[in-house]
Amino acid sequence: MNLKFTKSSMLAWTAIGILAASCSDNNNLSDRDSNDVEFFVAANSGNGSYLLAVPDVTAGEASVVGQGLETEPYTAWVFPNPSTGIGLRYQQGDPGLGIGVTLGPTGNIIRKGSDFQIISRFTTYGPFQNQVLTIVGSVQSQDNPNALFSTFNFINPENNNSVRTVTKSTTNLTGNGEYGTLSGVVPFGSQEFLTAIVPARLARNASGQLSTSATAYPDSVWIAALDADLNVKRIYRDNRLGYASGRFRSQYYSSIAEDGKGNVYVFSPANDANSTKPAGVIRIRSGQSTFDPDYFYNLRDQAANLIFQRVYHVHDDWFALAYVRPGSTAQTGPAQPNALALVNVVTKSFQWVGGLPDFNGNPRFGLPISEGGKLYIPVSETNEKPAIYIVDAATGQASKGLVVNADEITAIGKLAK
Repeated sequence: MNLKFTKSSMLAWTAIGILAASCSDNNNLSDRDSNDVEFFVAANSGNGSYLLAVPDVTAGEASVVGQGLETEPYTAWVFPNPSTGIGLRYQQGDPGLGIGVTLGPTGNIIRKGSDFQIISRFTTYGPFQNQVLTIVGSVQSQDNPNALFSTFNFINPENNNSVRTVTKSTTNLTGNGEYGTLSGVVPFGSQEFLTAIVPARLARNASGQLSTSATAYPDSVWIAALDADLNVKRIYRDNRLGYASGRFRSQYYSSIAEDGKGNVYVFSPANDANSTKPAGVIRIRSGQSTFDPDYFYNLRDQAANLIFQRVYHVHDDWFALAYVRPGSTAQTGPAQPNALALVNVVTKSFQWVGGLPDFNGNPRFGLPISEGGKLYIPVSETNEKPAIYIVDAATGQASKGLVVNADEITAIGKLAK
């Protein structure tokens, strides 16, 4: 199959990195044995990017100077098993880059397996069956010039970070003839994963190449369930929302999340200006093959038409949404989230998280981790040292934890020996 990747190519437990740091008395990392499980922080300082293991992120101060593992800056971290972190670096039109890491014996992060390339690029990603799966769309094939394809890359940390690539048509997944860009990789039981379909009509550009245009179905949402062989097991469809995906440039962020009890909640930010549907939430009950017709949560009524970019499960029925709120200071470049809201999908409560830096100053959020009813999220500010904030779902309040002497914290996570 002869393939070509177009400029229009589009983009779970995701996220998370590690940072290199020398620490204050509360977190002295020098000459110590690693705990069985440690936090990881990824940070940038000057021209360097660093990965660090720390035993505690609720207090103290750390520095990247002379500590940790120095690496390339990675866009995201995915943890396919408790002892492995896979870093992914998005490079626009160039092949993506990747690295594997694990927890070393002396309170440090060490490389695990080979560095690798994702030749096809990637626009969305997530963990699946102890591997990392990345996807990119709008792939053309000379063997079938009337369809667009998606390329799937399975990265296996148990086989030296080998990359297995499969290219498959994602045209007409919904049965209406349109092409589907896939957003998110969310494990659904042990044998399947869920991904949102972002639809688009097929069209020819001025040079005769196949491209995409606005969907004819902006008021519908589709979720596909695929197995390990990429067979489509089910398509979930509903007309109460538009497509379910966060967006930033060419990246597609998952807005599908499971509640820890087998129920899946599908969040639509209402990104499509042609849709008449509000931002909202619908549900797939555990074991069901259709959306729950009796459940709908209108988020537009809660957040006055603001758009969220990211969705994180915190604990049980609580989810955190990362919103872009217009502030008194304009953002430089494309707008990124500067405020967090806590949503209870059962009681349908909504509140802005207190205790975070003021959204008017445009704080920047890194990739978080959830544990014990709390969300641990990196926050970076202009003219301030970045820090980990701990958001308590029970109170809706955030408290400041570990401060890092760096320019920015990009992610936090955990690794086990």
